[in-house]
Amino acid sequence: MSNKRNRTPSEYIDYGLYLYFIGLSLTNVVKELSYLNIVKRSHFTIWNWFQKFHPKKMSLVERKEEVPEYIVDETVLKAGSENIWLWIATEPENGQFLAQIIPKERNMFVAERFLSSIVRDYGEHAVSTDGGTWYPQACEFLKMEHHLHSSKEKSLIDRKDYAIYQR
Repeated sequence: MSNKRNRTPSEYIDYGLYLYFIGLSLTNVVKELSYLNIVKRSHFTIWNWFQKFHPKKMSLVERKEEVPEYIVDETVLKAGSENIWLWIATEPENGQFLAQIIPKERNMFVAERFLSSIVRDYGEHAVSTDGGTWYPQACEFLKMEHHLHSSKEKSLIDRKDYAIYQR
């Protein structure tokens, strides 16, 4: 990930992104890098690193066939007086993000549109979700295998949701 225009050496960016992808929030990544006297950067800078070196751009496009399944979940966010939904899809091997959307609704139509976009980008694989009734309906419509995810996968999803929410 070397880039001559980076103010931060690439190995520090790599380590910061590693910390972020294992589940630390942006604020905690900043604290960890500062605590270890590696580099002092703002959480906004870490967010920019994530945008620049997004996992989809880095590696998963070449690994379509290696994605065994999609883990999909959604969480509610408060935007002013409105509730909006953050939908994310990860892959279980290393927890990398595959996709995200932020619609105002949570239903079978949103699930179908979201799953269709993931299939378009990464191919058709099984979908692992929580107990939301909209997922089995969308998977049936798209002729995709669906199952409820394990407690380990639920923990991974919740950590990723929380990390995104902390931005």
